[in-house]
Amino acid sequence: MAKRRTSPAGGRAATAEQVVRARGVVVEVPGRRLADGLELAVAPGESVALMGPSGSGKTTVLNTLAGLVRPAAGTVEIGGEPIGDATPDRAAAMRLTGIGMVFQFGELMPELDVLENVALPAAFAGLDEAADRARRLLERVGLVGFEERAPEELSGGEAQRAAIARALVCAPRLVLADEPTGALDEANARRVTAVLLDACRAADAALVVATHDPAVAAAMDRTLLLRDGRLHPLPAPTTEPAPAADR
Repeated sequence: MAKRRTSPAGGRAATAEQVVRARGVVVEVPGRRLADGLELAVAPGESVALMGPSGSGKTTVLNTLAGLVRPAAGTVEIGGEPIGDATPDRAAAMRLTGIGMVFQFGELMPELDVLENVALPAAFAGLDEAADRARRLLERVGLVGFEERAPEELSGGEAQRAAIARALVCAPRLVLADEPTGALDEANARRVTAVLLDACRAADAALVVATHDPAVAAAMDRTLLLRDGRLHPLPAPTTEPAPAADR
């Protein structure tokens, strides 16, 4: 899988529209700064791996990009609109339709079947044909025939693919994934990575993935290291990237 050429400043080109842009972001917890003047820009269809040791603040950075954590200083914009300064209702609306999130353990709702889980955000957003949207995405992630299954009947890899479909059902401009392969074996991790990239690129969605896995990072367009509260470009990992997703 060929990587896209990116500009050193972040993003495929300096003049490209940025889906998400963080400028001078500071995030503090008692006795520590997890982000200290953090800068990030990600363009449509671009994928970025965010690496760093446990406790470095990767999850906090993703939550700040999603507007779940309000920075002490700096700004985060989604499609040019500040999310950190938005009212709680506006920030929630921006997350619902503009940001898809994938978590380490999928976090599917056990009382709903797979189709209902995937369709739920679209139904909440009042989008037309929520179930049809969900079916199309389940087909894209290779889960045709799984619509009526309960989450407990899915393998770890299947649950993550369903979670990816759910993250994309509202056609968000940005997808944030927090260790999406962290609980999977190597084979499932490679497939989930490929499905995630394939689905985001097909939707022209920007993707930011927090990961410890060099194979996941190798599949992304760029890799950034979170160190001392800032993001530093890393050379492309030498690990062979994930193959194209099976259709």
